[in-house]
Amino acid sequence: MASNQDTKPFKVLIAGGSLVGLGLALAFERAGIDYELFEKGDFATQLGASIGIHPHTIRILEQLGVWKDIEKQVVPLKGRNHYDGNGHCFEESHVLEDINEILQRPIVFVERCKALEALHSHVRDKSKLHAQTAVVGYEETAHGVTVTAENGEQYHGHMLIGADGIHSKVRKLMADKISVTDQSLAKEINEGFTSEYNCIFAVSRNDQFLPDSMVHNVYYDDYSSVAATGVHGLVFWFLFVKASKLTRTPNCPRFTDEDAEKTIQKYGSSLVGPGYTVKDLWDARVKGTMVPLEEGVLKKWSHNRVVLMGDSVHKSTVNPGLGGNLAYEGVARLTNGLVPLLKESPMPSLEQLTEVFNDYIAGQKPRAETVVDVSGQITRYEAQKSWILKFAARHIVPWVSDRLKAKLYASFSRGGPCLDYLPLPAMDAGLVKPAKPAKTPSAGISPRLMTFMGMGGTAAILWHMNSQNALLPTFSSFMK
Repeated sequence: MASNQDTKPFKVLIAGGSLVGLGLALAFERAGIDYELFEKGDFATQLGASIGIHPHTIRILEQLGVWKDIEKQVVPLKGRNHYDGNGHCFEESHVLEDINEILQRPIVFVERCKALEALHSHVRDKSKLHAQTAVVGYEETAHGVTVTAENGEQYHGHMLIGADGIHSKVRKLMADKISVTDQSLAKEINEGFTSEYNCIFAVSRNDQFLPDSMVHNVYYDDYSSVAATGVHGLVFWFLFVKASKLTRTPNCPRFTDEDAEKTIQKYGSSLVGPGYTVKDLWDARVKGTMVPLEEGVLKKWSHNRVVLMGDSVHKSTVNPGLGGNLAYEGVARLTNGLVPLLKESPMPSLEQLTEVFNDYIAGQKPRAETVVDVSGQITRYEAQKSWILKFAARHIVPWVSDRLKAKLYASFSRGGPCLDYLPLPAMDAGLVKPAKPAKTPSAGISPRLMTFMGMGGTAAILWHMNSQNALLPTFSSFMK
């Protein structure tokens, strides 16, 4: 390896080549920031079933030039019906159409592999992307960081991003280094996520189960299911089941195909929508798998020249489909900090990088805490964890207008950042101001209210509202 590392142009090393890593690669390439990306497997694999993309992420994908490739594959979601276990529809919602009308962008589902293909295809310099190159170690110097790959190759850069998911190797390596001086903090990093629910997620052929653009939600006691037709001819669906016990990383379960089959045998006769069951969807599957639903936001996000992003640092349950969208907010926030820094200081000091990391964390962490908190509540809401949640689903949420739910969701979505250094889409020009990092979490709406208001009709989150909101006392009183 060269001895003049500190004289080379600034380079970012990225561990993880899935949706977050490829998003970072595109964001850095468009910004003119040198990088290299390392993926332990292949790019655009069939692993993973689907990804929900929300309006604030679509805006970023438009800036990166990727959205048109995804848009032509999807059918925007419009209707959402909610059923009890007997097949009775207790709410017909059109909130998804209202969201599209207000924000001029839809909420969509797409096959994960297709989204990865689109991102990968837009990377201009593929030599920066290293498949089958797992990161197994890193060492820092006064001027940079060197990662070691599983094949023994070493790569030098000036900062390292761990975008390698819930089972992040970079997070584990960072915790090991922190443990030398702070074993308690290292333990918190390694054990920072819990899991109380499991999920089978799959893609199936749409054998006339439900029409295009439709979402079906069904609520049972301790489990629930969602099916959505976001792509013509396919159904994206999920079965959420409460686990027998709460587990904590790194000891959350890993499931086999046999585990999934046993779960289907137990719950397969359950209706998802009119005239079709979980087993019907399973039998028509193209691909499917079973995973635990980890939840949590880590206390420590960075250490020296290393910073974590996406599921490696904040993990939410998947019911509202916001985890990947939250990660793209992180892509924007970190890149927005690096671009002006590198213009001012082409070879920034550790202190300057630390300031950028801290601003990224200050802006991202409050949103992450909100998304993780509310997503977890939605999982429990749909699985009818308590009588009050069942009462709310049947007798409160259906009476709240779709328009109000859509407006409240829109206030959250508009709070997501865009890429400050790239032109805004024409429809946003003059309307969106660059997001400034929040130094402290803003005062906000009760998370208990969010569950009632946001998730009865759509995968929505109600962002922070002031305490004078007239709805807050009314709804909060039901949760006390």
